[in-house]
Amino acid sequence: MKSLKSELIDSSRNRHKNGTIDGSKQHSNDINSVNYDPIHDIFELFNDPSALNDIDNINKFSELYQKNLEVEILDKREKYKEMLKSDKDQTENLDNQVLDLLESFQNLKTLAGYTGNTINSMTASIKKLDQCKKNLTFTMTTLKRLQMLVTAYDRLDKQLEIERQIKNYSEIKQLLGAVLELNEYFQDFKSIDEVNKLNRLISSMKNRLTQDIFNDFDSEFNEELINPKLIEACHILEMLGDQHKNQLESWYIKQTLKDINQIFTSTEEAGSLDNLNRRYIYFQNVLSNFESKHLKIFPKSWNMSYKLTEQFCSYTRNDLNNVLQKESTTKKGTDVNVLLNSLAHTLDFEAYLLKKFKYYQDFDDQLSNKKNIDFSKSISSVFEPYLSIWVDSQSKIIEKAIQEFSHPDKMFKKTGEGVDVDKDDKNNNNGEDSINILESAGELFRVYRQILGQLSKLTNGKSLIRLSKIFNKYLGQYQHKILDSILPDSKSLISVDIKSQEEGIDLICLVLNTASYCSSTIEQLEEKIKSLIEPESLSSQVEFETSTNGFLQLVVYCINLLFYKIENDVQLSWRELSNFNWLILDEVTGESRYVDSLKSIIREDCQFIFKKVSKVIYIRNLIDKIVDMLLKNILLNIVKLEPITIVMAEQFKLDIQEIKSFINILPTMVEGGSKILSSTSFKSSINTKFNNIDNLLKILMVSTKPMDTFINNYFSIIGDMNFSNFMKVLQLKGIMKSEVTEKDKFKYMDMFKLQLGSYEECNIDSQLNESNEFLEKLNVVNTTSTNVKRSQGHAKTNSRSIYLPSTITGISNNDNNSNLTLTPPELPSAPLDTSNTSPSTSPVPNFGFFNSPKTATNSILQSKDNIEKNLSKTFTENKTTFNENLKKFFKRG
Repeated sequence: MKSLKSELIDSSRNRHKNGTIDGSKQHSNDINSVNYDPIHDIFELFNDPSALNDIDNINKFSELYQKNLEVEILDKREKYKEMLKSDKDQTENLDNQVLDLLESFQNLKTLAGYTGNTINSMTASIKKLDQCKKNLTFTMTTLKRLQMLVTAYDRLDKQLEIERQIKNYSEIKQLLGAVLELNEYFQDFKSIDEVNKLNRLISSMKNRLTQDIFNDFDSEFNEELINPKLIEACHILEMLGDQHKNQLESWYIKQTLKDINQIFTSTEEAGSLDNLNRRYIYFQNVLSNFESKHLKIFPKSWNMSYKLTEQFCSYTRNDLNNVLQKESTTKKGTDVNVLLNSLAHTLDFEAYLLKKFKYYQDFDDQLSNKKNIDFSKSISSVFEPYLSIWVDSQSKIIEKAIQEFSHPDKMFKKTGEGVDVDKDDKNNNNGEDSINILESAGELFRVYRQILGQLSKLTNGKSLIRLSKIFNKYLGQYQHKILDSILPDSKSLISVDIKSQEEGIDLICLVLNTASYCSSTIEQLEEKIKSLIEPESLSSQVEFETSTNGFLQLVVYCINLLFYKIENDVQLSWRELSNFNWLILDEVTGESRYVDSLKSIIREDCQFIFKKVSKVIYIRNLIDKIVDMLLKNILLNIVKLEPITIVMAEQFKLDIQEIKSFINILPTMVEGGSKILSSTSFKSSINTKFNNIDNLLKILMVSTKPMDTFINNYFSIIGDMNFSNFMKVLQLKGIMKSEVTEKDKFKYMDMFKLQLGSYEECNIDSQLNESNEFLEKLNVVNTTSTNVKRSQGHAKTNSRSIYLPSTITGISNNDNNSNLTLTPPELPSAPLDTSNTSPSTSPVPNFGFFNSPKTATNSILQSKDNIEKNLSKTFTENKTTFNENLKKFFKRG
């Protein structure tokens, strides 16, 4: 049936074949859609005014179509009612079918129960018969086993009844195994009298068998009976229970050690410390006799040799404890020699046991059992409370060694090419070879290592702390009696005799290297002792601060002695510089004569010194001192030569460049000097020191006319806005005289301020420093101290001291002193005596120049001009990490 819309459209098309409605046009607006819009269809039906003429026909057609739809709806509604009625009838039929099915299932269940009862009644006799069969089988089996048990028991009982004959424990073992296994089966039948009676008989038989075994072992021990089957008797005891096995072990060990306990009891003379070694020898014989005669009668798994030895150690330890306690309470106390001999014998005996039982267990057993047999400290631990006596006695050994080292034949004996101090000492100096040091240093630490090794086997407690204090004491004595005493007299360093100078340098380098070796080895010694101490909290009581500082101060002192030698040698060159008439200099033709002299002297000294110094860091420090000394003396002479002409400044600048080039090749004179050259800190330090004086010479090379140009050059080269520093430069140029008035000073200050403002405006990106540190420390006589600051226009006076980078003395720091003179270098102070010995027992060091009243021999690093303050501070303040601080001070790359 077509829709109303379609019929109306078709009707319209038929009536208006020549109209404006397009019959081929497809309409997409569905009338059954929820969003149906009738406007589209109305416009399609009435697409022009002429279509309105058919409106009546359309209405009639619509009414007719509506009636047809109502008739169709009524028809379908009747059909739906008929369908519902049919479904209800089918549902009622389904319910009836379900009820019939349930009834059939119930009847089937009843029938199944009846069938099951019938079957059970038919098979009841069969089940009863089957149960009877099982009971009969179990009864026959039990009776058979009972028969076997009785038979085995009878055979075993008859075997045990054999008297005065060697028992066949192999057969007894087999019979006993069968009896025990069968008897275990009847443990649930003890309620039966016959079975319970048999069980009691078996228990009695086991006791009798155990007693027979013990009797046979007693006869075997007393050599009254030899039974090669006794090892099977041991297996029988294992079958009877561990308590029987342990009882036999305990009995046999006591019997074997019975004579030892009676002879060497702590209350008898044989049990004294004097006879301790006899006790060990006696036991070794007992153990040897046991292993040759009786070891084979015990199973290997019992480890009877080990258990016998272990029990002997326990007995001996208890006896020794009683003896030591008794002797410690007497008036005489424990004899040190006897105690040491006893301890030595004990350590030897423990070493013998360790060696004997090292491979006692089978290889497979050792793999499975990580706890290996160990007899260390099994007896010697009893000596631990009395080890202080032993520790104190080591003082004599160390003191005797130091006395031997001070003998003329050994005092100067040193290691050389191809001779090592010790295989274990090669790495003491951070991988460097321990050559050119005193052989006695290695010998001393070998003695220390031996003593420490012995004590570590005995204890890990407070005795190690006591020993560390003794080590510390004699390290100080070694430094004082050996190292300090062989340092040369100062006259040998400045002697005309070249041989005396070389011998003096050789001894200084020898002491330097030895002190360095000792300081490094002390650190390792301290770490080793701390690692051995338990609990770890006690390790903080171990410290070698005194001896470490003593050796490090000696290192500093030796370096300064070497520097003193070089500093004294170049005095002629400085005299040549100061005596030269610089006013006649009208052009720069090459390096000055004093520079060539300086280079020649320093090269010769360094070539001889460097090859004898063991560590590159000391060479680096010596080079730093040389650089400071050279620059300070040149600066001193520049100040003295005021006014400085442009030619003079150019000449000094050339000399400075030559000296810098020479300094850069100094490290190449020694093997390993490449480390210094490649060090960033070394390059930076050298460049900074030379650049400061180089910049000063650059500004002195600039003409002061016009003044504004000179001031701008000052800002560009010096990079400084301090007017006081600027006035120092003017004084060096000869412009600012001592008689200059305050009016002239303020005139220059106004010009300086004016040019400063202009320079900052033109160079915004270039920031000037408040003050140049180098010029600020430069002491130029009668310079003004007026400062110019951007934020204030008034003047301020400030006193500055001259910058003195080297260790040469004699330069006045007084601003009012115009007489600047160069004096010979002052000798360095001697190192502090850190030993604990009294002056009466210590040899007097050969420090001839320290006898002068001008220098105190008991002061350390007293002169800041001779020993660098920072190095001394590093050594004294940072005591636990001295190696790292030493490296930091020297600025190694």
